[in-house]
Amino acid sequence: MSCHLPHQIGVGNPGDADIGGVLRDSSGKVVCLFSFYVGVEDSITDEVLTIHRACHLISSRSRLAGRTITIISDSKSAVSWANGKDFGCLKLVNLIYDIRGVLQGLAGLSICFRHRDSNSFADSLAK
Repeated sequence: MSCHLPHQIGVGNPGDADIGGVLRDSSGKVVCLFSFYVGVEDSITDEVLTIHRACHLISSRSRLAGRTITIISDSKSAVSWANGKDFGCLKLVNLIYDIRGVLQGLAGLSICFRHRDSNSFADSLAK
């Protein structure tokens, strides 16, 4: 299963923004779409909030327990911070540590980077 996260649905940096993603099963079938208004935020905060929301949606679904799930983001920084390869920015530290906790607690859950142009569906959500 994978979760594709669009960069940012809102416009501007900072500006009004929504976050969203697509949960798919291993055959590519859409299992869940999510989108939430987050207010006025900068794009890196939106990225971290999106990964955070995806982690908690996945962890709250008992039918997903024990499955191999990859969260795919087009933000190298957010992915690096979530995976513990870097610290991130101070204002996001609580979200980042929470994401890391979910990753440690769910076997089979991972977060990876992929360029936006490799996922036209998530890219269309962002536009």
